Amino acid sequence: MKNPVRWQAILPEIKQKFREQFVFPEKKATQWFPGHMNRGMKQMEAKLKSVDCVLEVHDARIPFSGRNPNLTRSFVAAKPYILVLNKSDLIPLEYQPAILSTLKARENIQHVVFTNSKQDTCPGLREVTRKATQLITESERYNRHDVVGYNLMAFGVPNVGKSSLINALRGVHMRKRGSLQVAPEAGLTKNVHERIRVCNSPAVYLFDTPGIMNPKISSMDIGMRLASCASFKDHLVGEEVVVDYLLYWLNKNDEFGYVSSLGLEAPNDNTMEVLFHIAVQRNLRKKIRQVEGTYKEYPDFKSAAQIFLMLFRSTQFGKILLDKDLIDRPSLHSNALTDLCA
Repeated sequence: MKNPVRWQAILPEIKQKFREQFVFPEKKATQWFPGHMNRGMKQMEAKLKSVDCVLEVHDARIPFSGRNPNLTRSFVAAKPYILVLNKSDLIPLEYQPAILSTLKARENIQHVVFTNSKQDTCPGLREVTRKATQLITESERYNRHDVVGYNLMAFGVPNVGKSSLINALRGVHMRKRGSLQVAPEAGLTKNVHERIRVCNSPAVYLFDTPGIMNPKISSMDIGMRLASCASFKDHLVGEEVVVDYLLYWLNKNDEFGYVSSLGLEAPNDNTMEVLFHIAVQRNLRKKIRQVEGTYKEYPDFKSAAQIFLMLFRSTQFGKILLDKDLIDRPSLHSNALTDLCA
């Protein structure tokens, strides 16, 4: 492997070979809209009357990309609303103030909480219930004095951690976990569950809901960012396609943590070369039958792409904010933040 100092010294020369634009595939996988999503919408609307506050849960790596405007318009206008940016441990802490100010300036979102559902000490978990109960009791529309407890509903696109958030809230407030099944892929929750108690004092209940994807993604770039965060099942877009986009994005944004993580000699913008390197390094092969009936071994590029995605999603390439080009740059500052969720 080349000395990192060496390739960094010639980085301007290396970057001249990088793609200036990403050529999106013709396949319109970003319009994925399974039937259970439509059914889930109707179930959510039926439950809305008994809901006191709605939580839009979204992936902190893409705080602006892919949030479903249809759901937001349906729910936010009628109920107290909190945007919960989950998986906050996957992004650099210093971006949080800029995300907050940009959301407030562009969308007038007043209540945002960063959470890490995998860590009980994350202060954002307690802040969710505290802020929700406060907004409910201060709401002019809250007149259900005959009902004991508060009902919340979590909604959002697939695989942002809604079920994990509910389990984490139960763990923090009730020392209980595991009520809802979770998985690192999109589309596990297919129905609106009955309300689940997440706090005893005060009594707080939460409805989990299936991920609802906007049927018309506004741009392919947004679609690929959603795919990078596994909001689509990988095979629907294609693992190699998602890796191709991510490699382009990482190079464009000077995020070169993948170089040392993969054991590359230098940044590389050729996706097939990177996947070939991973396949050889990890001995990933597949046998393909030839015309004459014999079998020949080839590098398994699909498995290599799955490895690349796993490493990116587990921060092996570093903590990365995919939407960092969408924040208001003047508001980017650290303010000496400390965050136990990181």
